[in-house]
Amino acid sequence: MSTDPVMGASKFSDSAVLAEVAKIRKVAEVPRPALASGKTAWAMAWTHMVIWYAWKSAYFYADKFPAGDFEHYRKYATLSIKFLVDHHDAEEKTLFPMLEKKIPGSMEKNHEQHEAFLQPLGDLLKYLETMTADKWDAAAFRTKVDALLFPVMEHLADELDSLEAEKLTAKFTEDELQAINTATHKAQATGDSKLELPFVVQNLPPGCEFPPAPGFVKNVLGPWIFYWKYAPLWKYTAYPWKQALPVSVPDL
Repeated sequence: MSTDPVMGASKFSDSAVLAEVAKIRKVAEVPRPALASGKTAWAMAWTHMVIWYAWKSAYFYADKFPAGDFEHYRKYATLSIKFLVDHHDAEEKTLFPMLEKKIPGSMEKNHEQHEAFLQPLGDLLKYLETMTADKWDAAAFRTKVDALLFPVMEHLADELDSLEAEKLTAKFTEDELQAINTATHKAQATGDSKLELPFVVQNLPPGCEFPPAPGFVKNVLGPWIFYWKYAPLWKYTAYPWKQALPVSVPDL
């Protein structure tokens, strides 16, 4: 339970939500699988953990950004929500159809869960995209996130069940699954590495095996080259490389 009173009273400390997050962690926090069939759920689980950490940090800093820095905070919070929206769009366009070809109906529950919170998720994104400093209400934003958090995390946990290696290898070869994994990764890329890489790696614990990129990418490009274009945003991440705020997100 968080020692921060706002976080302690939020859905981020709710036992039902945390139970779903624990399911995701169980899939993510194993050594990187050697086979493509194992990497499908493993990579997806880490992507889901990025969503958890990013949403949590956006929620925490909603009333803790420095004076005059609202626009940078707003852009970071918007990016956190949009990351999930783009993630779902990529799955619907690429991953789900490819799996449905050989396992009909296997993605039906995932699709139904997407549809169930599609409207409130879109409303939340639009709210952030149009918000101004003089209208900002941290409590209102947090209420919207609290209302979405359980169904989102429940879906992100349930989805991993449909990507278990045993279920996939019953219908696909490892080569086919490698092609699916590659296509899914490409579909989820924003096209702006200077935005995507710092956002992902600074919303994951240090030393994490994900993303499975060379050390040069994660240790040089990320913190030194790609970092600077959007530098004002990264102080709001869950694990900022350069701590620029007097408080950090508690109990990650």
